[in-house]
Amino acid sequence: MTTPPVVDSAALDRLTEWGGDKLLRQMLRLFLENAKERLEQVRQGLAPGGDLDEAHRSAHALKSSAANLGAMQVSALSAELEATTGAGDLERSRELADALVEAHVAADAALTRVLESLP
Repeated sequence: MTTPPVVDSAALDRLTEWGGDKLLRQMLRLFLENAKERLEQVRQGLAPGGDLDEAHRSAHALKSSAANLGAMQVSALSAELEATTGAGDLERSRELADALVEAHVAADAALTRVLESLP
């Protein structure tokens, strides 16, 4: 299985085609602000005594928003986390959450650079 790119520029290009730099800027800001909150919700949901359904919902939301911006590693790991939390596999979900945090760090940096490069 090949590792997806940190950011797929085709997704960013699509957003620019649909709504110009203004739409891209708005989508980037939303993702950069909300992804950290979603990751925290995943972490809390997977903690002892946490709400696995919350982790599941947050992984689903993160999967979709990451895909919209081409953050493909984040999206792929979120999809897998969504599946494992849905199946109640807490151990695998925690492993995936750790990998997801690492993927998010890389995507966050790349998408921040994109945002900073916009006119």
